[in-house]
Amino acid sequence: MNDFFKKWKEDKKYRTKIKLIIYTLFVVFVSIYAFTLDTSSSNISNNTNDMKINTITKKETTNTINIPDEYEYTIKIDIDDKEYKYYGKKQLDKEIIQKIVDDTTTNYIYQNDKYYIEDTEENNNYIITTRDEVYDVINYNYINLNTINAYLSTSKKDYNQYLVYLKNIILGNDSEDYIIINITDNNIFIDYTILMKEFNKDVDKYNVIIEIKEKE
Repeated sequence: MNDFFKKWKEDKKYRTKIKLIIYTLFVVFVSIYAFTLDTSSSNISNNTNDMKINTITKKETTNTINIPDEYEYTIKIDIDDKEYKYYGKKQLDKEIIQKIVDDTTTNYIYQNDKYYIEDTEENNNYIITTRDEVYDVINYNYINLNTINAYLSTSKKDYNQYLVYLKNIILGNDSEDYIIINITDNNIFIDYTILMKEFNKDVDKYNVIIEIKEKE
C-alpha cells in the first residue's frame, strides 16, 4: 500500500494509468446499470401490453348469452313462412319439452341423458325416443344455447347485432357471408337463412326466435 501511494505521488505516468483504469471501470459500471434499467422497463412495458391484450380478448369473448341453471323458454322457428314452436322448462334434473307442429302437440322429457316421448295411447306413459325425433323440424345445434354462444365467440359486433361469418363456423368456407344474431334482454333472434342456403338453395327464409325466462 505504501508503494502505491509513493508511486502515485512521484510517478505521473503511473497516476495517469490508475486514473484511466478507474474511469474505464466507472464507464463499464454505468453501462451495466443503464442496461439493467432498460431491461426492467422493457419487461414492465411488455407485461402492460400483455395485460391490455388479455383485457381486449376478455372483452371480445364476454358477448355471450347467460344460461341460467333453471329457466323456461319459447322457441319459434320460421321456415319459409311455416312456423314451428317449442316450449320448455329446464330444471336441474330434467327438461320438459313441448313441440307444436300445425295443430299437433307432442310432449317429451329429457332426463338422465335420454329423451322420452309421451305415449298418449298407453296411459300417458313416457317411453324412450331419440333427440332426432324431438328436433325433427330443426337441427338441435341451431337452437342450443351453448352452440349459439360458440357462434357469438367468433362474431363481429355491428351496432346492436352480431355478425357470424360462415368462414368461422364452416370448415373450408372462405366467403364473406354471415348470419345475423340480435340479442335484446332475454330475447334472441337469429337469421339462419344464409347458412341454410349452403345446404339447400331453395330455402328463402330460416329464422329462429328464442325467449328465455329465468325461474324466480
